[in-house]
Amino acid sequence: MPLQKLELRPGVNREATSYANEGGFYACDKVRWRSGFAEKIGGWQGQNSGGSTFKGVCRGIWNWVTTLGQNLLGLGTNQKFYVELGGIYHDITPLGSVQNLGNDPFSTVNGSKIVSVAATNHGVTRNSFVTFSGATAVGGLTLNGEYEIQTVPNSNNFTIYAATAATSTATGGGASVVATFDLNADNALYSSGVGWGGPPWGAGGWGSVSGVGINMRLWSMFNYGDDLIFAERGGEIYYWTLDVASWSRGVTLESKANAAIKFATTATAGTGVTTITVPDISGINTGAIVTGVGIPAGAYVTTAWNGSTSVPISAATTSSLSSTPVTFSFAGQHIPNKVNVVIDSPTNDFVIACGSSPYDPTSFNTVFDPLLVRWADQGNAYEWVPEVTNQSGEQKLSHGSYIVTATNTRQEILVWTDTALFSMQYVGPPFVWSFQPLDHDVTIASQNCVLSVNNVVYWMGRDKFFVYSGRVETLPCTLRQYVFSDINSDQIGQVVAGANEGFNEVWWCYPSANSTTNDRYVVYNYLERTWYYGTLNRTAWSDHTQRTYPLAVYSVQTSYLSADINSTVSTISLTNATTYPNSGTVIIDSEQIGYTGKNGNTLTGCVRGVNSTTPASHTAYTPVPSSILNQVVIHEFGTDDQSTANPQPIVAYAESSDFDIQDGHNFGYVWRVLPDVNFIGSTATNPSVLLTVRPRQNSGTNYTAADTPTVTRSSTIPIEQYTGQVYTRIRGRQMAFRIESTTLGVAWQMGAMRIDVRPDGRR
Repeated sequence: MPLQKLELRPGVNREATSYANEGGFYACDKVRWRSGFAEKIGGWQGQNSGGSTFKGVCRGIWNWVTTLGQNLLGLGTNQKFYVELGGIYHDITPLGSVQNLGNDPFSTVNGSKIVSVAATNHGVTRNSFVTFSGATAVGGLTLNGEYEIQTVPNSNNFTIYAATAATSTATGGGASVVATFDLNADNALYSSGVGWGGPPWGAGGWGSVSGVGINMRLWSMFNYGDDLIFAERGGEIYYWTLDVASWSRGVTLESKANAAIKFATTATAGTGVTTITVPDISGINTGAIVTGVGIPAGAYVTTAWNGSTSVPISAATTSSLSSTPVTFSFAGQHIPNKVNVVIDSPTNDFVIACGSSPYDPTSFNTVFDPLLVRWADQGNAYEWVPEVTNQSGEQKLSHGSYIVTATNTRQEILVWTDTALFSMQYVGPPFVWSFQPLDHDVTIASQNCVLSVNNVVYWMGRDKFFVYSGRVETLPCTLRQYVFSDINSDQIGQVVAGANEGFNEVWWCYPSANSTTNDRYVVYNYLERTWYYGTLNRTAWSDHTQRTYPLAVYSVQTSYLSADINSTVSTISLTNATTYPNSGTVIIDSEQIGYTGKNGNTLTGCVRGVNSTTPASHTAYTPVPSSILNQVVIHEFGTDDQSTANPQPIVAYAESSDFDIQDGHNFGYVWRVLPDVNFIGSTATNPSVLLTVRPRQNSGTNYTAADTPTVTRSSTIPIEQYTGQVYTRIRGRQMAFRIESTTLGVAWQMGAMRIDVRPDGRR
């Protein structure tokens, strides 16, 4: 017979059996299709200078460039918030309360790292951070510095882990200990007691604590000029003023508004009175902070709607006012104190809260409405009080239970509820924004699963993919069954979308059914309309035009040993292993330990002393970080995984569906293969791939539910740059081939392979 050219359709199709997809590909990992041919994806490298890292699991990033040229990246985790510059992660987490802890707040136990801290009505949560100052030694420990709160037994006590064990049982620390608390941490994962089929993910306002579940922390953010506005889901809106010298902490947008002057005038009043008189009340709002001689610090307008020029304030004057200059701030207390998502309208210069506490001129503590859209005045992030002289306002959406997310595209903003999609368009005063429902029967997987590329919006639903390009449509997917039959639906809120614009790709990273964290990805090439997939741990993604390469995030919340271990145990229990991948390497003290499985909070199949480190005993409550630092990862860089000090090869493969000889009427005997592979971009001296030819007698023979068929005999041959032909001895009614690379420095692109095959009987 003449040589048979294997011309295969690009992309992967798993909607049917391998044999039914003859002429295509059925399995892959770390491979894309470009111009119709398979190639290995690019490598990646950690963007962390001098070992700089961050704490917690990242669920949101935002890239912007300031007017002075600083290329910044906002990064929010379940424990903290950072701004990255030059590979250094700077902690700008908003601060919570500051408390003087009184006399001797620390209690230690001899030989233990656990320290109990007494703090009356502390209001903190587990995994939050606290910084102590002014402490003296207790039990051989001096506890000044930052610590992670480990347990919260009650409202007056919490525990931390010291770096070393106490040398005695004692109570102490002195009478001058000050505790400065960070903004409370939140969950890294979604916790549910009902599972799939119960109330929808996020019920109760998607951020609330209820019988349904406890949500993970998600962030939304955007730059406001050179500054950054960011918000946690179910929390307040925060503001960070550009400061690359001292890296000051973010503050609430409410406090920024209360410090900004809106209106200046003169006032008259007596001493010790709670009413001042102004010439004109126009522009003064309930809640505005009043500043001036004789006005107590923090005094605010208690009501500005009494129809006169007399302005009631919250505190009595300390001296008389006689045409005394005073100023009134914006009414920060009327800024939403709880939001689902905060977004900007860059073309119209609005700050918009999707899911918000409503405005009430007589109350600052309104009930959160998960379907309410609220916006500040045009060009003014501080003004949220609707007036005839501004464009502040609000609108409740008509379909769904809560707002999931929103994104900018063309001349509209798209807003998703749990059941519908709305178009939000600027129409100017008096209505400011119009809202039109686009579809009443759509689903959405998560807050971060939406991506707008070339004015087309893609997103993952709960059971299929969608696209919007002027109308809502189902996005045809050749991997739909593969993805949605093996996804952890309880953790579907972790799904994150990202663009790889250089290769015309939209990526979705998601958790597989047996994983509690993102461990897989699926890719849609919108130029070639092909799909492919693979394995990868990424929790956030950004492809900004101001960065040379796409950025993604690897992150794990560091846990601690729950008990002492010796140098030989092969199972290691942690205090919380939920965010760790199902296999990998961890570091305890200076020992690296590989593990192959995870059972709850226990790492199993542990191999001690990997990477030439020495097995050792370790004490309880020692940190157990991943061997890969939490870091922003630069993708499409080089050929290998360079996220650790020692680069690792990227295992990449593509496997064809079964193809047969003359419709399988005869067996075929493949005795020669003419490969067509190039290695452009490789850095290895002699790059090569492995080519495996797999025969099968019949469609159902030796087939398992895994990615690839199991066969009793196959032929694997190394292929190098100038390999012209290779010889095999393979006989079967149908066959498949696999091309794979497993070594450092290899990049490859597959062309049109040919095989030399002849009929070899019918049985």
